[in-house]
Amino acid sequence: MTGTLLTSLRLRVLDEAEPLAGLLRVCLMLGAETGSASLRDWARRELNGYGDDDVAPEYRRFSNVPMSMDSISGNTWATGQVVTRFQVPGQVREYLPEELILRQPVESLEAMMGQDSVSFTTPAMGYAMNLWNRQLGPYQSVVNLSYRVSGTNLAGVIGQIRTKLVDVVADLTASTPLEELPSKTSVDDAFRARVTGSTNTYTTTINNPSGPTAIGEGAQASSGSSLAEVLELLEQASAEAGSAPPDLAEDVVAAVRELREALLQKHPQGAEVLSRAGKLRALAERAGVGALSTSVGGVVGAVTEMALAGAFG
Repeated sequence: MTGTLLTSLRLRVLDEAEPLAGLLRVCLMLGAETGSASLRDWARRELNGYGDDDVAPEYRRFSNVPMSMDSISGNTWATGQVVTRFQVPGQVREYLPEELILRQPVESLEAMMGQDSVSFTTPAMGYAMNLWNRQLGPYQSVVNLSYRVSGTNLAGVIGQIRTKLVDVVADLTASTPLEELPSKTSVDDAFRARVTGSTNTYTTTINNPSGPTAIGEGAQASSGSSLAEVLELLEQASAEAGSAPPDLAEDVVAAVRELREALLQKHPQGAEVLSRAGKLRALAERAGVGALSTSVGGVVGAVTEMALAGAFG
């Protein structure tokens, strides 16, 4: 049955008419059969959408996205005005996310591909709009503010997901006979190389030995992120939390504290550390403050490197 599963996936993944969601559901089964939690979790998130606490992959992130604004000035109603972050007043700009993250399920994105443009908004944009209206004169107001993404851009996201899936299947079928079940290690390696973009070259610093230490078969060691650096970035994030909207600032500080506690345990657990890092990143994205997002992005990148290198339990 497992050989048939891999054979079927290999044949279907090259058929452009095959719905992507159906292929991802086969990946759910393949991940279960091989014991690869990484493949199974990725397929599940692509199918169900990425939650606020999940770290969305790079191909679902857009920077420098134009915004659409509807406004009223006296008796004049203007709709669909295109504005950039740099055309927004400085204090308001701090609350506008620097990037748009598409967290919707693949089937939802596919349904929107045929549209000329699609609107997306965030809670932070709503707060920014309210702040902007306070600065405007009488009889003037912004009534809608949203990101505008073309259907072509959404098609590009779907195309990247399909291409990554083809690469994973190609790697597996090149190293495993179709009638055999790929090993968990083979599936995990193919997933890391093709989907997350990482390989067996680990970049980390182990504090106890006198020099960098390689972890895992074929790994290479070099100096990278250290716990001290992560804690320093967390301090910066905590200090910058005051710039977040009032309803989020306390949550950001609490998330920083929770992540610090997880890192400082005697035996830090990777799943707990990454979960708390994802929660912090989601809050930073909602806050839409550039400096905060930068610090938190550094934290998430560093702890991810450390987790891949086996620094946690």
